[in-house]
Amino acid sequence: MKFMELLNQTAEILPAYRQVIFKTFVIAMLSGCSRTSSVFRRFACLFKNGSVTRKRFYNFLNSGKLPWDCLWRFLSKVISGHIVRGGRIMVALDDTTYGKSGKNIAGCATHFDHAAKKNSAKWIFGHCRVVAGILIFAHGRWMCLPFAQQLFQPLPKNVKDSRKLSYAQWLKTKSGIGATLVAKMAKLFNKSVLIVCDSWFGTKPLLEEARRASETTIHLLTRLRVNSILFAFPIADSGRRGRPRKYGKKLKVKTLAAQLKVSAMTRKIHLYGKLRDCTFAETICMSKALQCKIKVVFIYRKNSVFPLLSTDLDMSAEEMIEYYSARWKIESGFKEIKHEIAALDSQCRNANAVENHFELCCFVTSMAWAYVLLTPKAPARMHPTSKSNAYAFADVRRQIISELHHSIFHIGCLKEVIPAVKFICSKIFYMAA
Repeated sequence: MKFMELLNQTAEILPAYRQVIFKTFVIAMLSGCSRTSSVFRRFACLFKNGSVTRKRFYNFLNSGKLPWDCLWRFLSKVISGHIVRGGRIMVALDDTTYGKSGKNIAGCATHFDHAAKKNSAKWIFGHCRVVAGILIFAHGRWMCLPFAQQLFQPLPKNVKDSRKLSYAQWLKTKSGIGATLVAKMAKLFNKSVLIVCDSWFGTKPLLEEARRASETTIHLLTRLRVNSILFAFPIADSGRRGRPRKYGKKLKVKTLAAQLKVSAMTRKIHLYGKLRDCTFAETICMSKALQCKIKVVFIYRKNSVFPLLSTDLDMSAEEMIEYYSARWKIESGFKEIKHEIAALDSQCRNANAVENHFELCCFVTSMAWAYVLLTPKAPARMHPTSKSNAYAFADVRRQIISELHHSIFHIGCLKEVIPAVKFICSKIFYMAA
């Protein structure tokens, strides 16, 4: 499927007078231009058919009636045949912060940036988003499609312990938002879900809320904290009075990892773009934090140990390692949304415009990856390296733009005029980027 065909089918969900504006924003964002004023100045004239006025163009992002649910539902049907792996979908869950400069920006607050560099401020003024994305393996690499997001506002200063919050207040925390997004995606795709997240999101309240709010099976794959306390299975003691024990002998993570290192095995596993030798050991034990049986995998790297846990006991250790390594694609997705789709360049101020713009950035990113899923061949890598020849998001954008030259601007042109049109179009996209 050509990208323009996918774009035309998606735009049919919107009212007729907004279809041209929607297409304009999608093509402009993929070309690296996301400021509303720049989009109108550089791109709107190319698609103008008499119905696109300046007022309608600027009111597109300010609207509170954009059918986002219908748009996401359509895109989910398009990729439904490519997302299932092992009878379930994998949902990566994480949060991201990005700074804003200016006054009266809706949703802005002071957030702690745990991923800040050494020469950057730890506290930033801006937005914090909790994002849930679909992890898909296609054409030799993993990708993350950001399918759901929600703005997070920090807790009031007088609240010191989130465990003392009411249920309604807890749903506004990062864990509560994450559980809501997972349940939303389980309902959208009607499939079992494997949540792949770091240790911060891998908690019992999030898992229980996601299971309570959805009708499908939901499991968790996350990193096991080194200071966690595990338990062996209880030994049946028929002569003991009282109720039976829930937990057996206490196990420390570091001690257990050292004991299992003797029986560790080495396998070839697809990690970070290529097959690598991975040494690991596995066991099943009890977790008091999750209050259930868990499967623990210890990955040995020189003198360090990287532990993983999963509530799905039937999942193999190789799958756990590969799936958790794919979680990093949501971090790459944040960079794609903020820098390549240029979510950081937004000049929106009111609440509707701020939300619509970031939602549109996520939708454009997911559309680009959906286009890759529907193509028989992977996009060509422009700058291959010795470490990896896998295509990047920039290669996807480059292929889409090259298709747009033929599908939009060259229709009805004489053969003698096409070289000149190609030159003009390349200059237009270069200026926009």
